[in-house]
Amino acid sequence: MKKILLFAFGLILINSVTAQDFKEKIAFGGGFSYGTEIENLGINIRGLYEVTEEIHGLMNFTFFFPKKETIGTAEWKWHLWELNFDGHYVFTSSDKFSAYGLAGLNITHWKSKWEEDTYTYMGYAYGGDFESSETEVGFNIGGGATYSFTGALIGFGEIKYVVSNYDQAVFTFGVLYHL
Repeated sequence: MKKILLFAFGLILINSVTAQDFKEKIAFGGGFSYGTEIENLGINIRGLYEVTEEIHGLMNFTFFFPKKETIGTAEWKWHLWELNFDGHYVFTSSDKFSAYGLAGLNITHWKSKWEEDTYTYMGYAYGGDFESSETEVGFNIGGGATYSFTGALIGFGEIKYVVSNYDQAVFTFGVLYHL
């Protein structure tokens, strides 16, 4: 009976240490992004997992605010969002500051809508609505830096270039919270 209790106590102890180690390696956060092709701000949310001290896996989603342009009686609206799966390699680190390079996979979705009042000229109808969307897969390359405000709260800045049919540089600034 003592062996069973000792074994159960050992499993509980190992599980609690492993769960704590796992929890300390996870960070969630977000910030603001600027895309050079859409020329607009977006909201970025992200989750980070520290595989080792030097290698981190990151998943983030950026929704760029919709844009609208009026041309005569027509209105053109468009927006895009990105889903990124990046790997970070931390090449320099201190107690407060670290810098990293990044590479990863990018999925970009672009949608546009053209709305125009319908009118007739010389017996032909003109105008109307048109909508299109497209999703492309590409690659990310870039780098960033972090600064620890506290043990759990970290500020970050990042620049990456998306290589796809929707090439653009994306600048992102925000905060991460370590669990």
